[in-house]
Amino acid sequence: MITLSKLASLAHVSVSTASKAFSMSPEVNEQTREMIFQVAKEQGCFKKFFNAKYPKYVIAVICPEYKSLFYSSALSLLQEYFSAHSCEVCVASTNFSPEKEADLLEYYSQYANVDGIIVIDGRITPDLHTDIPIATIFPNPGCAGDISVGGDCTDAIAEGLRHFLHHGVTDIGFIGDPHTDAKQRLFARIAESLSLELRIRFMISPQRFEAGGYSAMEHFAASRHIPRAVFCAYDYMAIGAIRYCWEHDLKVPGDVAIIGMDDIPENNYLNPPLSSINFNMDSICAIAAKAMMKRLTEPAFTLQEKVSSTLHLRKSTNLTLHKNG
Repeated sequence: MITLSKLASLAHVSVSTASKAFSMSPEVNEQTREMIFQVAKEQGCFKKFFNAKYPKYVIAVICPEYKSLFYSSALSLLQEYFSAHSCEVCVASTNFSPEKEADLLEYYSQYANVDGIIVIDGRITPDLHTDIPIATIFPNPGCAGDISVGGDCTDAIAEGLRHFLHHGVTDIGFIGDPHTDAKQRLFARIAESLSLELRIRFMISPQRFEAGGYSAMEHFAASRHIPRAVFCAYDYMAIGAIRYCWEHDLKVPGDVAIIGMDDIPENNYLNPPLSSINFNMDSICAIAAKAMMKRLTEPAFTLQEKVSSTLHLRKSTNLTLHKNG
């Protein structure tokens, strides 16, 4: 690792002059300062030694969309953290397109003047040969960057399924939309490994958010069999499912018990309050942001970490012992 003394030697200046150059001291003329900066950039240590307030680090964040609270909360948490550390954040969305994600990664890593990139829910493998550090949050399998922080909801889903099994419920539905296939596959694997008694039925709606949850319940009803319990890929779908139940005289949880995912703040104010899996997004974003800041000054730093999710059981899953079905 290059030291300031070594850098000063390469630039043929004193250590004091190099230090003053990086702090933008007026005692160092512009030509000397630029020469020192150029040597530092060639040695890959410019960011390490530059300690002036401006220019700030610029972090690009790439995410699938803005309108989902799952993504918007992550953006807000990252913005809050980086702003507190004198960084600027720019944001771009892909609309769930791997091609758009690839274009944005190429743009930010090769053409834009950014210092780091964070990809949320990445769909492609980042180019790890770029000099720009790339962090991934909730990467899809095989799409992790040199810094990767994900959520692990395996235990939380298993806990929810065991809760239903404990109350004699084995007929369980899963409702999602076209972008929740990873959750669907994980849910299927957990259910299969947990109990041979479970009868799992999947309903993937072409619609999203509340409308998707409502229409999924409609399709279950059209099949003349609504599951005794339903897992929803995210809370907005669960809200739509609850609305369908309310309009069709189905009690929650008396007739249909419902669990969501994301644990949005509104869950405590629904009727009934919604059980949900909390991905602990605040911890995930804090870990990813801290890791990015460390990587900016330590180019060899890498991190691969997962944060366990937490199931919060509320009245939407309050069950009495049930024979079956």
